[in-house]
Amino acid sequence: HYPQTNGIIELRENIAALYPGATPDNVLVTVGCAEANFITLQTMLAPGEEMVIMLPNYMQIWGAAKNFGIKIKAFHLQEERGWAPNLDELNEVVSEKTKLIAVCNPDNPTGYILTGEEMEAIVAAAERVGAWILADEVYSGAERLTDTQTPSFWGRYDKVLAMNSLSKAYGLPGLRIGWVVAPAETMDDIWARHEYVTI
Repeated sequence: HYPQTNGIIELRENIAALYPGATPDNVLVTVGCAEANFITLQTMLAPGEEMVIMLPNYMQIWGAAKNFGIKIKAFHLQEERGWAPNLDELNEVVSEKTKLIAVCNPDNPTGYILTGEEMEAIVAAAERVGAWILADEVYSGAERLTDTQTPSFWGRYDKVLAMNSLSKAYGLPGLRIGWVVAPAETMDDIWARHEYVTI
């Protein structure tokens, strides 16, 4: 028999417990967060569609989008402001054509942690145009300057894709276990792409 290809129920229950209001139906287990990012972008965006990405960032999402033929726009974290995001730039680049906003929180490579107000501003920008938020949260729990775990974007907006894995905060990269948490109907679409590459 093939294994449970979306992740065994016990694992999905434990992952769902990390996200208030989530159930196992909201969780897809993937081969690391890299696969979660890849198949989610492939599911959510078609060639020629527009996404906005926070920079600097973990560039796998940028590279996958480029290879899929997705139009990429950026807003930046500003070094002179301690790597805080330029929210004016975010609001300038997000347009009616924007389908997805990709963020990394805590940020890789700067370590910057978005404030609650900055997270809400990103949600507001997405909500204004009906865009999804893809939140790479792999470094949540591995913060350098605080013992407080960074909160997830999950639950702040109904179009959030929360990505994570066991590689950083849990220190278990060799297990190659990642996941995406998403609305159940969207999860089924992402799972369909997962079936093409991982059984």
